[in-house]
Amino acid sequence: MNMTFKEKSAWGSLVALGLVSYWYFPAAFAAAGKGGAAAELIAISIGCVIALVIIESIYHVVVASKSDSVQDERDVFINLKAERIAGFALGIGLFTLVGQIIANEAIDAITPAETMTALTIAVWILFVLTASEIVKLISRIAYYRFAA
Repeated sequence: MNMTFKEKSAWGSLVALGLVSYWYFPAAFAAAGKGGAAAELIAISIGCVIALVIIESIYHVVVASKSDSVQDERDVFINLKAERIAGFALGIGLFTLVGQIIANEAIDAITPAETMTALTIAVWILFVLTASEIVKLISRIAYYRFAA
């Protein structure tokens, strides 16, 4: 089956984001858990953003040179449906994160425990945003593969 430029783009973005996230999040959570390691977290984040931009740029240049990038109504429709699903995933993820923060604070008021630091919360927000983007890319690929 011949894939369109948008489908190839979604596959490449999914693989690139997955690879960079696989490296970034364990390192970011470790740096955020150290407390006061903001410089290390910033360095990891900048490195991952640069890596993601380089990977995506190279991949899209190669894919664009081999195919036409004309967007039709089907591409627009698939993108809208995938965005809606990603929005639901983002809302659920952020709602869960806020609930976790509130629960941690409530438990801390009863029994002193280790609370989430601002850096840890920031990494969790990035994790939820990344997860919703991955959901969008998977939805887009699924619609290209299985939608009539």
